[in-house]
Formats: sequence, C-alpha cells, structure tokens
Amino acid sequence: MPSESFFGIHIDMLSLSGRLFALLIAMLCGGLIGLERQYHGNAAGLRTHILVCVGSTIITMTSVEIGMGVRGGNRGDPGHIAAQIVSGIGFLGAGTIMREGVNVHGLTTAASIWAVAGIGISIGASPHLGELGIMATIVVMVTLLLLTQLEKMLKFKPTSSRLELEVRETDHGPARLLDLLSSKGITVFGVRSEPAGDSKPTDPMNARRLMHLRVELPRTFDRNQFNTLLAEEECIISFHLD
Repeated sequence: MPSESFFGIHIDMLSLSGRLFALLIAMLCGGLIGLERQYHGNAAGLRTHILVCVGSTIITMTSVEIGMGVRGGNRGDPGHIAAQIVSGIGFLGAGTIMREGVNVHGLTTAASIWAVAGIGISIGASPHLGELGIMATIVVMVTLLLLTQLEKMLKFKPTSSRLELEVRETDHGPARLLDLLSSKGITVFGVRSEPAGDSKPTDPMNARRLMHLRVELPRTFDRNQFNTLLAEEECIISFHLD
C-alpha cells in the first residue's frame, strides 16, 4: 500500500506509526458518537462505540494487508474479511432494540453502531478513505445532536418519557393519577399496569398497583414542580421519571 495523504499528512498504513494513527482516529470517532449516546442514557454508549469502530478498523486493515499479499503471503480478496463486518454488526445492533407494547426503542442507537462500523472500515481501508470517515463522523454527530433538537422544536414526533409509579387501588387511585397528568398538560399514550408484588387482594385497603406509562411532557415542563406535585398525592406511593 503506497503512502497516502490524510488531510495533507502523509501516512504509511503498513508502518507501526501509521497503524497506531488509524486506531487512535477510530477511537476518537467512535468515542464522540458513543459519548453522545451514553449522555442520553443508552445501553450502548462510549465503550461499545469505541470498540466497534476500533474493531472494524483492525479487521479492515488486516483484510487489506492480506489482499496485498505482503510478508510473502498469497494475494487474496481484500474485501472478503471486511465485508463480514457489515452483516455481523447487525447482531450487535439488534441487541440494543427493545419493544414495549407498541413502542420500539433503540433504533437510533442500533443505527449509530452500524454507522460507526462503516466509519471504522473507511479508516482502516486507507488514509484517503479515512478522510471520509472523519466527515461521516461529523455528519452523524450533527444528525444526533442538531437534528434531534430540531425535531423537538418542530414536533415531528412526540418526545416520550417513561413514568413508573406505584399507586393505591383505593379511591380510584389509577384514574385519579391519569386525571392529574392530563390537568398538567402531560399526554399519556401508553399505559401498562399490574398488581404490585406484595399487594394483598384480600385486603382492598392495602391493594397497590404498578403503572408503567409512556408520556409526552409539555415544553414548559418543570421537573421539580412535577416531583412535588406527585409527592403530595396520597394515592401515589412511589414514582420514577426517566
């Protein structure tokens, strides 16, 4: 592989310094995207994205070198090994997708893992294609940061949150809770409830119910006021808002 330019810097990918440079660039690109995902509380965060990007870079560099037949080896198809990254990364991405009723979560994180693998492939292929990887990282970051805020401003889709509560069954506690949320401008578009594990059906006064709600918060939402409001409700035993 001849020496190629990476934004004006000549890099020899067969040298130790060239390989180290590629791995560091892959770590940086994967880390930036992973940091954004971790900041938003996703299971696949900083470490996962770094490992995917660095791993893809290593596999691609190995595949390219095998294809060149260096070190006295036989020439082969440089894309044969690297091509398995594209299909293999799907298994990892699928692990980040979860379904709660009719709602599906984790698709963006799965897509970011797939994109990070592509960035790693471009960095490992050559310094020239590494420039494409850097530009792709910028595009992905813009998509995750700026476009997410734009979606919220224009309300292309509801920004949902998870609200979990334990309420008393007495005095129509669940119904009172839903009325309370509606009065505060909170839209509920997903409800799942079940008896609390230690509830006693034979004692109606002590019966409790766990409620799992998907809610859309108003733009003027104040978390502190909301927490105070729920804490003052006698029918609510405990609550947690993601």
